[in-house]
Amino acid sequence: MSPQWTQTADAWVTARLAEHDRRISGVPVTYRARFWSVVRCYPTAEGMVWFKENNPGHRFEAGLVAALAQHAPDDVIVPIAVDRERSRLLTADQGSTLTHPEVADQATRRTVVRALARLQCTLLGRLDATEHPGIIELTPTTAGDRVRAIAQEWAALQPGHPLRFEPDLLARAARAADVLDRHTASLSNVVPLDLEINDVYPANIFADRSTGVLRPRFFDFGNAIWGHPFVSLHGFLDSVVEWTGAPLSPAHRQALYDAYLAVWRDHLDADPQVLRHDLVATEALVGVHRLVSWLRLIPYADPLELQARAEIPQHYLTTVAALRD
Repeated sequence: MSPQWTQTADAWVTARLAEHDRRISGVPVTYRARFWSVVRCYPTAEGMVWFKENNPGHRFEAGLVAALAQHAPDDVIVPIAVDRERSRLLTADQGSTLTHPEVADQATRRTVVRALARLQCTLLGRLDATEHPGIIELTPTTAGDRVRAIAQEWAALQPGHPLRFEPDLLARAARAADVLDRHTASLSNVVPLDLEINDVYPANIFADRSTGVLRPRFFDFGNAIWGHPFVSLHGFLDSVVEWTGAPLSPAHRQALYDAYLAVWRDHLDADPQVLRHDLVATEALVGVHRLVSWLRLIPYADPLELQARAEIPQHYLTTVAALRD
């Protein structure tokens, strides 16, 4: 980041802390700088605070976090300050995130999926997507068409473009789009479109043990879309496999499905079999949701960034193209 940007960010943090009778007490450090966001930490007498500014493609996150904190303050980070227009977020340090041993522990995973379901049920119907410009809406039944459009657009790119892919991938994506059509056609309307966090990753979950019992606290909502909420669970389970380096056993996966759906069943008073069917059907949407989230960032990537990061959206399209009935 440029010195000018750093000075501007530091001045904003200083002013926001002063509004709470706090001040920076040490040397700020840029924790992470990537083209989708910059995170910087500031020591204060009352503890560390964290500043985040997003790529314009994810500008909605600061305002979204403020809205989430109003509805579920015990389950998400509660900001000290936000700037919706510049997508700036300032929050107190929340301690450590989930560790690898915790992710490998089935009891901890059960706690997380229950907490995720409670958060989603708390939020259901209480957010207005139009108040958070930039959140993409993806109705499940349109996912196949979205994949076809992306694949055709990328296939038409000039040779040498970072997002251009081999011709056979277009054919595989077209077949996968047909699979998506079949999976989503059978979905019920029991669970409406709502916030799909789209990044329920262990490193995005604080392990709050202040009460003596693990209470997950979720953060990092920059990848969120407006879609089927159940996809968030599948994203988390994929991350469990990634972190542990081993597939979930069928028994463990079904137990986590049961724990997650029990919360939804009680909230909606819905048929358990319908909910389970919908949960299984929405697994196919994970890669599509990740892909459309990344598409928001691409217009703001300079040629070097696009070249360096193109493998990420390409990976998501390749994952989608591998779908089978």
